[in-house]
Amino acid sequence: MPRRTSRSKTDAPPDPGLLTIGALARATGVPVQTLRTWERRYHSPQPTRKPSGHRLYPVSLVGRLHKVAQLLDRGHRPSEVLPLTSAELDSLLTLPGAGAERLESPTSITAASADPDGLEMREMLRAVKELDRNALIGAMRRNWIRLGPLGFLEDCAATLMKNVGAAWHNGELEVRHEHFATACLSGLLREVREPFDRQAHGPLVIAAMLPGDVHEGGLLMASVILAMRGCRIVYLGPDTPLDQIATAVRERAAKAVALSISVAVPRGHAGKGVTALRGALPRRAALWIGGAGAPNPPKGVERFDSLQALDTGVIAWAGGGAAR
Repeated sequence: MPRRTSRSKTDAPPDPGLLTIGALARATGVPVQTLRTWERRYHSPQPTRKPSGHRLYPVSLVGRLHKVAQLLDRGHRPSEVLPLTSAELDSLLTLPGAGAERLESPTSITAASADPDGLEMREMLRAVKELDRNALIGAMRRNWIRLGPLGFLEDCAATLMKNVGAAWHNGELEVRHEHFATACLSGLLREVREPFDRQAHGPLVIAAMLPGDVHEGGLLMASVILAMRGCRIVYLGPDTPLDQIATAVRERAAKAVALSISVAVPRGHAGKGVTALRGALPRRAALWIGGAGAPNPPKGVERFDSLQALDTGVIAWAGGGAAR
């Protein structure tokens, strides 16, 4: 009688509710290498591991990855859809004309559709009032994908913060609500910028704010535009001494400084700060200013009055040889 060999733990068949990476690839049509790349770059889908180290995935992932594949076919990026919940994927798939906007030209990042009835904005404001982070982040992610980057920044992010500020001024919201909304938006803007940062190979830009200016929402939004257009960003952020900005430009041989100035900065103070910074910078370095508190620009300074204007200006600047 032949001797029966025992099966080791590492050779044991997987639980019937789990799939190997090969089985998941066959069930979804997503190649094995792509699944590994998504796991490494975006931490999704996350497998469990056998003692041998082999990946195992729950069967429930098959339906989710089918939804992801449909959205990728419509032009969305893996970095945009993989972090979404199943409910958010369903919402995107039911939106009319839900294809993502491409980023190759200035006109391709305008809003796919607005929010004429204000339903999305009311949902976000309700989430702010209830301090519901999941609801607010989920709504913002849907708008990022639905509207495209520039549409999201201008028609969603900026509008949301204006509405929160107005509600705070009118006594409908309090300081905790404003701080909460700012923190959620700031976190999302850093998250959506990160994939662009990893791929950026263009000119280096210092992103900063004047001393004493701590309202960085505008700078974060401008940084998304810059990263999206291939600029490598050194983000110094709010309340940065002018000499430190100038030193960073020299140390990194930066091609430009993007300076966001909030409405909280007195106009006279802003004007003096911009003039002093221009004088401290190398002549070859461009100085761009923007934001509600940006003064009339002195010689050698360019002011952008909207994110659309910044986007168009950066494309022309980089295309004109700024990277050389």
